[in-house]
Amino acid sequence: MHDDAGVFDAGLAIVGARRHADLSQRDLARLSGVAQSTIAAIESGGRGVQVGVFAKLLAAASLRLEVVTPAGEELAPFASDAVRDNAGRRFPAHLDVLPPDDIPGERISSPRYDRAEAKGWYHLRGRRDVAREAGEAQDGHPTEGELQYRRLQRRYGRSPWWPHREPEIRERLGLEPAAEPPRAPAD
Repeated sequence: MHDDAGVFDAGLAIVGARRHADLSQRDLARLSGVAQSTIAAIESGGRGVQVGVFAKLLAAASLRLEVVTPAGEELAPFASDAVRDNAGRRFPAHLDVLPPDDIPGERISSPRYDRAEAKGWYHLRGRRDVAREAGEAQDGHPTEGELQYRRLQRRYGRSPWWPHREPEIRERLGLEPAAEPPRAPAD
């Protein structure tokens, strides 16, 4: 899929996808809804291709586009419901976001009374780099569901009903089930 200079060539990838699925340009056009002339132009290198169109052509050939790390692992997309700041903006993707109850001591001692409660905090770049080197960097930002779960756990976590209702709460918030704690070996 790469040309002689090592650059990814989408046209060659489409030709490979058609070969894999045993499709003519006309067949691929019919299945994908992309004009046959557009497919021909992409394959010949006479035209670039947008990622959405490229993904649509691959899907019509029963293939998918994925982003992989240098180790070959699929990179999960950033969570669409990741927590945002009080103005509705995403926190910087390269920084670790802390839950609102985890106030970073190096910046402020307590939130300001004249502002809305913070939806999250983040470590500055130097702290993030130290955490990354130590292998403690986060994979993504917390989601709104994770923060809601954290609030509920802080408030009700010691209640006698919490262990029984926790799976239902996690499910309602769209979170994965909690990992089972390891059991002690029987003597």
